Amino acid sequence: MNLVKTILLAMFLSLSLRAPAQDCLSGMPESLRSTIEQDNWKVLQPGDIPLDDWKLWKNAHQGQCPGVTAGNFFPKSDTSFVVALVQGEDKKLLEKLLLVTSKKGQPSTEEILPPTQVTSPSVVWKLPPGHYAGVDGTRASISRESFIFEKIASSAKQFYYQGTRLQSFVISN
Repeated sequence: MNLVKTILLAMFLSLSLRAPAQDCLSGMPESLRSTIEQDNWKVLQPGDIPLDDWKLWKNAHQGQCPGVTAGNFFPKSDTSFVVALVQGEDKKLLEKLLLVTSKKGQPSTEEILPPTQVTSPSVVWKLPPGHYAGVDGTRASISRESFIFEKIASSAKQFYYQGTRLQSFVISN
């Protein structure tokens, strides 16, 4: 195979590895969508993740969006969304984490983690209710779904609501 064909094949394979499995906002009601992507913040997409991290994410979370997870996280809402937002590029990349719910038919957002400068973004995914342990020996019996905010191949924190109070513990370093 000549050099041009090899380069084109490599580019095609690279793009197909990072093609989003789904639109990250496809499951979110339109009324909630407009509240989150403002002031140059955008939902974390597969193309925002470094290629090595994307490969790990794709293998562990096939078909899931790295920037949005839906579940029964918040006690006063049947379905809520945890959304990882990013802004900027490379060395000036900011990320933040929001809980998005609908209260009395109106969109409501709660900032879980404030904007933080990072070198690569963290992903978000959910866990079912259950008994979990942190790396420091912390144990929690969680009665509703919880969510993980993870810097792939590095650190991760599990968040859950106990009543209306947000709790968390580190699950990997």
